[in-house]
Amino acid sequence: MATRAEIQAKLAAIDQRKADALKSLQTKRAKLKAQLAQLDRPSKSQRRLDARRKILLGAFVLEQLEHAGSSPQALTFEGKRFFDWLVRPNDRAVFEVTPDASAPATTPAGPRIAPIDTPLNVPFADKDRAKALGAHWHPDQKHWVVPAGLDLAPFQAWLK
Repeated sequence: MATRAEIQAKLAAIDQRKADALKSLQTKRAKLKAQLAQLDRPSKSQRRLDARRKILLGAFVLEQLEHAGSSPQALTFEGKRFFDWLVRPNDRAVFEVTPDASAPATTPAGPRIAPIDTPLNVPFADKDRAKALGAHWHPDQKHWVVPAGLDLAPFQAWLK
């Protein structure tokens, strides 16, 4: 007949095997959950495509607003104002929007940065100066532009 110590040792071994099996199953479960989350996440190419769509749509809307003589601050869609949709101060700053909608618009203290390629009306005599300041010539459209991200102040005389 087995002694008390032997029976306790067998029970302890069973408990240890159960603990090890449980730990192994928990590890497998965590790996499977991670794989499932990876499958739900868009691929790198899908994220790039989504970003490109947003860029192109934004460029189109900005161009249409420019041609219509309107501003992004006045843009509305289905009753919702674009201005109200911008909640972060740094997002509003991109469109030179003041944080308080009821306050009158003021000229920003810092440089005015071109959010998109901004067309210029540069006479032929000034082309070298415009190029030196960073303007680019678009031969297909036959006009100069300030590339997005540059300060517009040096080009003020040529802005359309």
